[in-house]
Amino acid sequence: MAPSPTYTEYLPPADLAPWVACLWRIAGRAVDVRHRVLPDGCADLLFDLEQARGQGGASSDLIGPMSTARVVELGGAVDLLGVRLRPGAIAAFGAVRADELLDAVIPAAVSVSAAQLAESADDARWLLIDALRRKAASLDQPDALVRHALAQWVRADTQDFPSVSVLTRDLGLSERAFERRFVANVGLTPVAYRRLARLRSVLRLYARGSRGWASIAALTGFSDQAHLVRDCRAFTGLTPTEWAASQMPGAGFLQDGVVTTV
Repeated sequence: MAPSPTYTEYLPPADLAPWVACLWRIAGRAVDVRHRVLPDGCADLLFDLEQARGQGGASSDLIGPMSTARVVELGGAVDLLGVRLRPGAIAAFGAVRADELLDAVIPAAVSVSAAQLAESADDARWLLIDALRRKAASLDQPDALVRHALAQWVRADTQDFPSVSVLTRDLGLSERAFERRFVANVGLTPVAYRRLARLRSVLRLYARGSRGWASIAALTGFSDQAHLVRDCRAFTGLTPTEWAASQMPGAGFLQDGVVTTV
């Protein structure tokens, strides 16, 4: 079987951490690779360096948060450089409401082009980091209340997974006021994001070696295994067992269920 492109993630510098979960790169040759990208509440800045080399220039895209999985097909020479923006940082960084970016793609507003990055070869990541720093310097910090809510849901490896009503009570906001604030900054509703975060905690546990969908469902606060299967299909298009099979070697670069959030 032909090797798949190499996927690598890089931690951001500390000063960019409020905005950026990671930088990543996919490079190599692909032969009919089909990769299912799962929703995680993040948005991505995407630079196609291979296309820029071939055409002398290419657009850079801001890919908004997704409500469901998207299948990406890769073929031939591949060189993609990306920046994964944390949930809650999308609106300010993209200068647009996050809900307007849901399942959408718009031109990226960053002071560096794919062509410039392609020319810089191994220094592309550092050139991009410099551009991100210039962008972040002009921005306010992400919404603190939204960051707090995201943090409560991302640490859910147990049934201690606060409901929206409990969370808003602790924050001192009405559910409606909190929803407006959350949607503008994250894109998904609080209820949808909580469901997604709970599902991703399931995938994270599986990636760490846990087995038995019924026991994992119980551990992460699902009412039963059928409940887990319904949510998994809604967000990924697959049952948990089908998703697990897709993570086996030869399926392309892996997505192991690690949650990236504020």
